[in-house]
Amino acid sequence: MIDLLHEIEDIYATRAHARYGLEDVSQLQHALQAAAHAEAAEAPPALVLAAMLHDVGHMIHKLGHAPAEEGIDDRHEALGAKWLARRLPRAVSEPVRLHVSAKRYLCAVEPGYAENLAPDSVLSLKLQGGPMTAAEAQAFIAQPYATEAIALRRFDEAAKDPQMQTPDAAHFLRHLAAAHIGGGERARFARDGFVVVPDFFSADEVAELDAISRAMGATAAATLARAARESAAPSALAQQEGSLIVVPEAADPRQVCRFEYLLGSDAEFRSLAERRIAPVIAALAGEPYLPFKDKENEKHPGGGAFRPHQDFAAYQSFGPRYNVTAMLSIDAATRANGCLEFASDWKARSDDAAVEARVDGRPLLRFHKGGACNGDVLEEIAARFDWLAVETTPADLVLFDSFVPHRSAPNGTDASRRAMFLTFNAAREGDWYARYYADKRAHFDDPKFHVSTPTAHG
Repeated sequence: MIDLLHEIEDIYATRAHARYGLEDVSQLQHALQAAAHAEAAEAPPALVLAAMLHDVGHMIHKLGHAPAEEGIDDRHEALGAKWLARRLPRAVSEPVRLHVSAKRYLCAVEPGYAENLAPDSVLSLKLQGGPMTAAEAQAFIAQPYATEAIALRRFDEAAKDPQMQTPDAAHFLRHLAAAHIGGGERARFARDGFVVVPDFFSADEVAELDAISRAMGATAAATLARAARESAAPSALAQQEGSLIVVPEAADPRQVCRFEYLLGSDAEFRSLAERRIAPVIAALAGEPYLPFKDKENEKHPGGGAFRPHQDFAAYQSFGPRYNVTAMLSIDAATRANGCLEFASDWKARSDDAAVEARVDGRPLLRFHKGGACNGDVLEEIAARFDWLAVETTPADLVLFDSFVPHRSAPNGTDASRRAMFLTFNAAREGDWYARYYADKRAHFDDPKFHVSTPTAHG
């Protein structure tokens, strides 16, 4: 992302000061105005970036600043989309690829649109094929990202005011961290409570996360070995401020089930999470988010299952009323090794009798309180749902909220399946990370810290 940021900054610093077609603004002014209009419309990060970068094709070809005057269609939308597709997700590149077609579409279906086009847009429209036929319009609107392309087209048309003041490029390029989040991702997250972002992490980031996990895992294993040598309960070892909190498997106190306080014990890891993951959560939820708690589930061969539950059952005694968790698959997660499964239709199948309470309108399902099944959604309720297994690679990112029911099966393979879970809460609800872990260190065995886990609890 840093290399890409520098590449874009270089293009706009060296090639964007030429006049934008026949208009009285430069390419840079046009790009910034389009992005400002997108941001004012509360467009998702991917569309703000598409607005900022939609004419990058004009800046990387060698046909001059107004090729339409020479009777040349520079195909800037295809050139720019190809350039973007090698660097950014489809939620950015596809609206750019389609934004010229969106002009042709609007000319065909929206009365008065063509008459209000700027002179350079009228000139280029003729070279681009003119208004669409009815069949072309029907085919266009059925494509993925057509709606985003139409919105981009409107931002494009409005971005030609020589007097408009805008933030600088850096203001809009901050959205690069959340470039994977477009309108589709927002809609799926709002509907389902989870979304999978494939190929989110680079190969270098995957290697970095694996190294962090291995180092922390070695520390966690050493903590349990020390507990065995000293005949000490893990709760006693958790009292050391700043250290990992290690929780053993219920069936084997020498085997790590999970460890926590990842972000608190590693400043570089916290910086990575705040730089790469928090902006994506903010993009999905529409506001800034802060770390709330974290853990790595080890799930070694034969490691126990995590039964159907909602995370809010464990979080309800704390302040935040809604949380979002990022799952980082340190190892590939498959059905065989117990990948995460989500209830894909749970809201539709949760009648009033299944609901324990509603939290800001979100249903908290009836669950076991205390005992070996503490926190589990009642069996007769969980049986209603269709469960979707989400298989992931270490490059993928999974985001889910604190109300979607989820579970995972035991690891039936002979290799470990490590996964990190970083949970965040809305910044407006306060910074809870230190308070959460102060409470956990003081009350290690409290059942609220052992919800639907294969760990010992009262």
